[in-house]
Amino acid sequence: MPKGKAPHPDTVAALVAYNKGRGVDWDAVDWTQPNRVIAAWLGRAENTVAKIRMRLGKSGKAAVRMTRCDKGCKKPQCRPPNVEEAQIMATAAAKESPKAGKAESNVHAKEWVLIAPDGMVYRIRNLYHFVRTHQHLFAPDDVEWKRQGGKRGSGGEYCNATAGLQNIKGGKAKTWKGWKLGAAENT
Repeated sequence: MPKGKAPHPDTVAALVAYNKGRGVDWDAVDWTQPNRVIAAWLGRAENTVAKIRMRLGKSGKAAVRMTRCDKGCKKPQCRPPNVEEAQIMATAAAKESPKAGKAESNVHAKEWVLIAPDGMVYRIRNLYHFVRTHQHLFAPDDVEWKRQGGKRGSGGEYCNATAGLQNIKGGKAKTWKGWKLGAAENT
């Protein structure tokens, strides 16, 4: 609903009717019954009944006391994870995942149309995977990977070929050692 705009009168009337129909007259409740029985009778949660019982000062009035069905059970609590263990598990999962690995299926891979110096057209997905698998198309010095691994957020591995081709796509250069960017077609 937009700010400053009143809701439609029918919407307000429907909400009021719904809330009245769901409302409970807590003063008319038989507080000699245990919370579980009252909760089932009213269609409310046992914790809600316990909270209202305390608020109204009706605690200790139940003739029969029932132990909670979850008494003695450990409740799941948020605990800080073992960071090193979690990192090792995440790294192993990422290496196995086709979406995070060094392949065409990587989630960050982009579509490319490259024209080689000899005029051959390559329609590829994931530039880095293409350069790794087609090293014979580039000079040996251009496919020497400069950096591998590293800390998160500090950039990844690269070589002269990937950097040069990215400069073409980024508009910093028109060509790189005869390589050009082709027109992307929706086929």
